[in-house]
Amino acid sequence: MGPAFYARREPLRWIPQWFREYGDVFYIRARLGQAVVLGVPELAREVLVERYPRYQEKSLAYGALRVLMGNGLVTSAGAFWRGQRKLVQPAFHRRRLESLCAMMVERVTHTVEQLQPVARAGRAVDLAPLLSQLTLEIIAQAMFSSDVQGQVSNVTTHITTMNEHALRLLRNPWLFLVPRRFPTPFTHRPYRALQSLNQLVHQIIQTRRRAPEAHDDLLQMLLSATEETTGQGMSDAQLRDEVMTIFVAGHETTANAMAWLLYLVSRHPHVEKRLEAEIDACWPAQGLRLVNLGEFAYARQVIEESLRVYPTIWSVGRRCAEDDELGGFHIPAGTNVIVPIFHFHWNERFWPDPSQFDPDRFAPDRRPSAEAMIYFPFGAGPRSCVGNHFALQELLIMTVLFFRHFHFQMAPGARVEPDPLITLRPKYGMNMVLSPRGS
Repeated sequence: MGPAFYARREPLRWIPQWFREYGDVFYIRARLGQAVVLGVPELAREVLVERYPRYQEKSLAYGALRVLMGNGLVTSAGAFWRGQRKLVQPAFHRRRLESLCAMMVERVTHTVEQLQPVARAGRAVDLAPLLSQLTLEIIAQAMFSSDVQGQVSNVTTHITTMNEHALRLLRNPWLFLVPRRFPTPFTHRPYRALQSLNQLVHQIIQTRRRAPEAHDDLLQMLLSATEETTGQGMSDAQLRDEVMTIFVAGHETTANAMAWLLYLVSRHPHVEKRLEAEIDACWPAQGLRLVNLGEFAYARQVIEESLRVYPTIWSVGRRCAEDDELGGFHIPAGTNVIVPIFHFHWNERFWPDPSQFDPDRFAPDRRPSAEAMIYFPFGAGPRSCVGNHFALQELLIMTVLFFRHFHFQMAPGARVEPDPLITLRPKYGMNMVLSPRGS
């Protein structure tokens, strides 16, 4: 078994070790091609920012995501991607997020109410699936002004099935050769899950096209978006791909980020006390609203430091479109180029004592600049995540409301280990004991 085998199965272990052994740039060769892994900010900036047209094609690994997302923003490239980005970007404008704040507060408050009996009983609960359901409810409400026709739990199950399928494809690239409809245990369940998701999304799109009464949601903005020169809107296929992309990217990453934040704060009582003190001091008498969110500065630092320690988007890959040179190394056309975000976030060359959870790293006078390219949890350059402000607003609301009402402790015997799947998720869930904090 060669390096590609170990890189696919234990990247968090092997990639940092190989940087120490081989330097800031190294190759991984495999049967399906070779990849170059970059470990210094200057080269990461060249690939993601300065020379992005040469590296805007996604790496071959994104073929696994394309099974679920189709040709959406995460997986598309070139002129098609540029056109779609222009159509989708306004849906996540800051002004648009203002109208979503009250809905986010309402959904998180409902989850808090559901957890109150659990906290009073002092029972252990796996928060990972609960957070996944909450973030899916939020993205569904933002997208469709509804709870996906009452099928949130089904959608969560189907997306989990497809994520697991995508991971198996990544770890066993030869499986790309197996037809998806071929009746095997590997393909049958994902195929049925994808069919169910497609049916639901197409049904919602068709219903909205037939009855285009006013809706104030993301789907309506996508339906109304037109290309500047032609005036043409998205086809049903394009809409399906962008809806599915937003669904997957809009709930999986945020749910995992919140799970890691709860874990980290539970292990650092001094951070929890300072966070609770800020929440108590800044809590508005009229309730949490958009105008008040900026007052929770330390909570925002906790979120940013949590995303440094456990970046849910832990790596990005690009494909070189033409021969190039990076750091004195020749990069042939067609080579996959990997930028392991976690390496930049964990590296002692860029952060003092990087294994320590310290939200003060993101105090106004200490936070690194974007140009430094040592902290980029949402990617960097023109292809950075279009929904980053949506996610940060959602995380801030969850952080404030959860720690206003509860203390969080790890359940006795709970195992916590990061699992680098499509996103960095807790491998064994997030089993915690909640206790009421009072208000």
